[in-house]
Amino acid sequence: MAADLADALTAIARRMAELATRDASLNAELRVLAEGLLEALAETGQADAARPDESPAVAQDEQPARPVPTAAESPPQSDTKPASREPAPREEEVEEEPERVPLSSLPPLTLGQARPVPAEPPSTSWPAHWMDSTEADLALVENRCRLKSEACRWAATRRRLLAEAADFTTEIAPRDQQMISRARDLTDCYLWMCHPSGPSPADPREYDEMAGCFETLADAVSLMRQVLEERELHANEFEVSLDLLAEAQSTVRAAVSAMDGGIDTDQSQIYNWLRTTTREEHVYIQRYMRADDPADPANRGNLAARIEAVDSRLQEQRRQVRSRRKLLGKVRHKVSLLNEEPEQSDHLWNAIVQTVDELVSDGMPPSNRELRELLAPVIDDIPEMEEVPAGFDLVLREIDRFLASCPPQERNTTATVSPEVQEVARLLKGRSVVLIGGDRRPGAAESLKSAFQLDELYWIETREHQSIDGFAPYVARSDVAVVILAIRWTSHSFGDVKNFCETHNKPLVRLPAGYSPNMIAAHIMGQCSDRLEQSR
Repeated sequence: MAADLADALTAIARRMAELATRDASLNAELRVLAEGLLEALAETGQADAARPDESPAVAQDEQPARPVPTAAESPPQSDTKPASREPAPREEEVEEEPERVPLSSLPPLTLGQARPVPAEPPSTSWPAHWMDSTEADLALVENRCRLKSEACRWAATRRRLLAEAADFTTEIAPRDQQMISRARDLTDCYLWMCHPSGPSPADPREYDEMAGCFETLADAVSLMRQVLEERELHANEFEVSLDLLAEAQSTVRAAVSAMDGGIDTDQSQIYNWLRTTTREEHVYIQRYMRADDPADPANRGNLAARIEAVDSRLQEQRRQVRSRRKLLGKVRHKVSLLNEEPEQSDHLWNAIVQTVDELVSDGMPPSNRELRELLAPVIDDIPEMEEVPAGFDLVLREIDRFLASCPPQERNTTATVSPEVQEVARLLKGRSVVLIGGDRRPGAAESLKSAFQLDELYWIETREHQSIDGFAPYVARSDVAVVILAIRWTSHSFGDVKNFCETHNKPLVRLPAGYSPNMIAAHIMGQCSDRLEQSR
């Protein structure tokens, strides 16, 4: 019966020890109990082995009744039998297998070295084992840190309530159970600050400082998670967030060290994650990653403000993305209606222009590819406007510059040719035209030359404050029938160019909008069709 009980207790103790490896709180609570039981069982076994065998000639009922001493009451056992008793005969000498000793429990080799000072036993406030972490674990670490922040404040409140002789059953125990329950809901969450074996600072305000450090670390982890979730969007904030996270974890380490001198598992996990991440990303963190370079817990207010500033930038970036997505959708919709509702062209273009200007004002680069791809196919059909917003004007210039760098595309021979284009082709067939302004677009130039059946199109690119004297050789040519001034792309006043053309007896056409043949033909017919007819 005793052997069965000993085996059962041993099995239970070993099972509890196995469970404790996965439950930090259970580990600390059962460590002393488990080791004590195993030690007591071992001593009991040794006492039985050292007791001399009874003679078979003596009946069991003739033995004097005596109580069995406990392990604490038993006298020390000798390694030899008493001289007055002979040992019981043994048929065979059985050599017992020596107990295996874990290598981790052996002392280090110190041959040739001075005798080391005995190290203090590790703190039992929390488990001291390697805790690695991945990006997927950061959310769990954040939640544990926030709960630890609450637990630190509760530890201070709990001490005050005990000092005030508050009712334990109604004022303390329910909150204790609540904290324990919440900790069990989080994997590997050990609230060492609430454990009886945890630290007990002389000044309760140290709990509040520790709570602030854990809260700041949770905020830094949250910031890092946001950056990682949208890495491309927040690329500029990646290294800044790493620096802030390094400082936050160092703040917790310093505060814990000042209070107890142990290692918090969440701080350790973040430290290990930082080491792994910086090695993989080839990033160097200059501060707060060494034990001799700790962050100051008293400076956590400044650290929290810097974390909040970066978080605000992330929120603004996400707001811009949502706003841009909405406005680009509006531009896409209005552009799609240009062909479906041509009678609403002016109204649709006004909406497009205002939306594009809003996008640029909100930070979108005028050269944005998605915006350019929406507008480039229809940009030459934009109607004349009295005033173009600055943001839309920048987009027009970028589109014009892009189209000027593109090779000519194959002309769509099935496109509808307006009556104005046909009439201008009759007036300009075999003649030449001068186009002043903007960047020369090979595609647009080829389209105009073909649509109007021109002998040549002289496209003169202009630059800021360029003299009009350079236009003279082209305007004065006898084959030039008309001069077109793209007023959107030139800094020259209409009056100066008009006087210059009149000197050479050439009609001048103001072109306020795009380069499509239909658009240019409409302006030519409206401004100088009579003079072209007379000059034929």
